[in-house]
Amino acid sequence: MRFVPDFIAQFFTKGSPLYKDLQTMLGFTPTNIALYELALCHRSNNANSTENNERLEFLGDAILGAIIGEHLFTKYPTKPEGYLTDMRSKIVNRKTLNQIALKIGLKSIMKFNEQDYYLRNSLIFGNALEALIGAIYIDKGYATTRTFLRKRILVPFVDIELLENIEVNMKNKLIGWASKQGKTIEFVVLEETMEKGRKRFTVGVLYEDEIIAKSMASNKKEASKIAAEEAIKKLELV
Repeated sequence: MRFVPDFIAQFFTKGSPLYKDLQTMLGFTPTNIALYELALCHRSNNANSTENNERLEFLGDAILGAIIGEHLFTKYPTKPEGYLTDMRSKIVNRKTLNQIALKIGLKSIMKFNEQDYYLRNSLIFGNALEALIGAIYIDKGYATTRTFLRKRILVPFVDIELLENIEVNMKNKLIGWASKQGKTIEFVVLEETMEKGRKRFTVGVLYEDEIIAKSMASNKKEASKIAAEEAIKKLELV
């Protein structure tokens, strides 16, 4: 059964440079290459195609959370639930995943609209990493997925001690700072649009009745978080 159209499949034929790059990245030989082709296909690659990595991203997100949860539970047997939850959130943070995806070279083998400046500098690569995890899980099972994450992601790219010092909830940090300063901070939805059949939300940070930062994302929570990060930079709170 084919999961992707021929115009994508041609890039990942066995023996092609991209296929070899994928093998090197994974540390094993894919069995169902169609799954990986799909995982690396962003919906912007073909506006008329419904074949993209979003469903695999959904699955990969769940599998990633479970494996990271198991890893933290085993590694820190004396840590409370709050610590484990916080650390998992930091590891699976969109920005963190995107940075890891770029480091392992995922951008170079993805299929997306490279003419779109926003996409080239967005978080779609972290999303593709989640889709890749979903593909590995379907193709090879839980044990192989866990091994891939530990050997290829956690060990080389995740520094737990460093993450302990990172404040993930930028929105709460910003609100807390404003409260101490006697200032007002609000997060407001500036615009809600439809893009290729999906909702896009633009959220702004309202500081003392002035929009000082804004961001667009596929959900309000993500847009608020990114806008908060931009506001923190602008206010020089980092």
